[in-house]
Amino acid sequence: MTEPSTEGGKLRRAHPLAISLIARLRATPRARVLEIGAGTGRNTEALRAAGLEIDSVADGTPIPARNDYYDGALSTHALLHGTPGTIAASLEAIANSLKPGAPLHATFASVLDSRFGKGRRISRHVFAAEAGDEAGVPHVYFTGEELRSLLEARYDVESIQETAADDIVGTWAHREPLRGVVHWFVRAVKKR
Repeated sequence: MTEPSTEGGKLRRAHPLAISLIARLRATPRARVLEIGAGTGRNTEALRAAGLEIDSVADGTPIPARNDYYDGALSTHALLHGTPGTIAASLEAIANSLKPGAPLHATFASVLDSRFGKGRRISRHVFAAEAGDEAGVPHVYFTGEELRSLLEARYDVESIQETAADDIVGTWAHREPLRGVVHWFVRAVKKR
C-alpha cells in the first residue's frame, strides 16, 4: 500500500485518514487531492506514491478558489488550529473546491484532549499553549455534536470517530511527545 518514509532515522507512516483516502480514490484516474496543512510531507509522499495529483496548502494559507475541482481533500492537523469561525470558513472553502460527492478526510480536536482548557483562553473551546512548539497557536476543541453541526452545512458525514492519537501525532510534529491527544477522525463527502 504505502511505504513509510523516514525522518531522523525514525519511520513515519502516513496518517490513517490519508491511507483511507488513498484506498477510496485509487480507482479514480488522475484523482486530484487538496491537502491542507502538509506539515513535513509524510501524507504528501504517500498520496503521490499512490498516483494521486496533489495540491498542498500550508497550514494557515488560504484555500485556493477552484470550484468543483478536487476529487478529495485531506487535512490531518491544520483544522485543529483556529477558532470555530476560521474552521467554518476553511470548511466552506474546502467544500467549494471539491466536486459534488468528493470526500473530505480530516482531524479535529476533541474536548477530551488533555490540552483542552490549558493555556491562554481565547474563547469558548479555544485555547493557545503558552509554551512549547505551538506557543500562541489557537486550538479549537469540539464536542461530537458541535462538530457534526459544523460539518452538516456542506457535507454528508459518513463517520466521526473520537480517537486516541498519541502515537499518530508523534515527535515529527512536536519535539516533545504529547500524551492524552484525542482527535476526531472525520470522513465526509461534499453534498451533491
